[in-house]
Amino acid sequence: MSTPRARSAFLAVVSTSATTLAVWRVLQWRARRKARIVAERAARMVQDGAMIDYTDKKTMKGLVGTATKRASQWLSYQSIDSAKPMIGQIGGISLNKRRVLALPPDYVLKPLHTDHRGFREVAFYEAVKMASQHGRRGATATAAATTPYDKATRANSSDDGNASFGAIEKCDAWAMTLAMFLHDVIVAESEHTVVASWKALHKEIDLLKSIAKLTASYYGAVAQNVSPSNPNEVPSLPRTTSEITSDSYLLLSDLTANFSKPCAIDIKIGRQSHEPGASDEKKRREAAKYPSQYEQGFRIVGVRIFDPDHPESDPDGFRQRDKHFGRSLGSRDSVKDALRTFFTSAYKETLATRPRRAMSSQSLASLTSVEQPQPKETMLRTRALSNVLQQLRAFQRWFEDNKCLAFYSSSIFIVYEGDPNASNKDLVNVKMIDFGHVVRQAGGDPGYLYGVKRLSNMLTEVLEGANDGRSR
Repeated sequence: MSTPRARSAFLAVVSTSATTLAVWRVLQWRARRKARIVAERAARMVQDGAMIDYTDKKTMKGLVGTATKRASQWLSYQSIDSAKPMIGQIGGISLNKRRVLALPPDYVLKPLHTDHRGFREVAFYEAVKMASQHGRRGATATAAATTPYDKATRANSSDDGNASFGAIEKCDAWAMTLAMFLHDVIVAESEHTVVASWKALHKEIDLLKSIAKLTASYYGAVAQNVSPSNPNEVPSLPRTTSEITSDSYLLLSDLTANFSKPCAIDIKIGRQSHEPGASDEKKRREAAKYPSQYEQGFRIVGVRIFDPDHPESDPDGFRQRDKHFGRSLGSRDSVKDALRTFFTSAYKETLATRPRRAMSSQSLASLTSVEQPQPKETMLRTRALSNVLQQLRAFQRWFEDNKCLAFYSSSIFIVYEGDPNASNKDLVNVKMIDFGHVVRQAGGDPGYLYGVKRLSNMLTEVLEGANDGRSR
């Protein structure tokens, strides 16, 4: 028979074991709970769908506040009373749509949508700016800050204001360490999810940093005070705001600022212009706009060409085509002809542009001090076109490397100098615009890549088919 002392020792061992097991179970529960919370939040930062939860009002308020603070820094020494409707705007012009405003010396104010598209475009530009300025560390912190907890996480974190919260956090950290040391299956799986999510986020940040070169420079967001009593006047713009209203604008660089006669074309890229989760009605409506888009990979939204002698040209010498023109281009040949026309300048040869040749004294005497115009000719701007193709290669490389982001209803904006006598006549500018429908998407954006390749191939055919005698 066992002695009383042996029984006491046995009971003590059993009691200690039970207590230890109970403590371990509590710590294990807390470790698994914490691991799930961290893993779920990390996974949400890179999950497919919109880059930001635009339904979270607190997050959106902070986002817009950051954007308007950024703009106030740029506009602290810049008068904004001189903002006027942009002359020659292409794309984005239809009934009830606000105009883009031009702000000297080289800014534009692009109207923001008041729905989710406005928040998402601001979020995209802010993400690009953060990735460009601060790299992985700053952009990762921003991603974590703008990824809200779900309701369960909020409930589990309700003790944030308690004095004991710091001790609980230390307990959870110790529990996590112990669970990882003992190779707890749930914690190990959560750790794997977190590591994979951070790797994906770092890759996304690297992509956002590199895409900054392919987009217009971003300076924040501003808003107008009130609607002007005179529609031809633009009122002063306030420096800050915490929400997007019908008077809110993005402050961007003017892509046409360095051109004397900017010829511009807005090309919506991709095989579809609706997001994957769009309703059937939305899909049908978008597909009906341009049935050939899936095959062509892009559609022309607007064109502006410098052609002062054309009967349809405006007083500034430009003729313009809108989205209906682009939608009328049903065949591949008609699209290629439109692109060829865009890169074809009409010009009058002057004494300054004529090649030097021997001239008789009579011919010299017949010339006045004013340059004599010759009959108008046309020429394909091959050097400008070559420069555009060179810049498009950077877009193709980016989308070949991209495996996580998709750009629906986004455009490529191309500008070249329309004056063949200008000193910078071969200058071009090619940028991506419109980011209200950017989503995270596994595999990237094959539709956009397809469109960039198709556009490049078509422009290459135009270039190769040019007549050397009419090309410059």
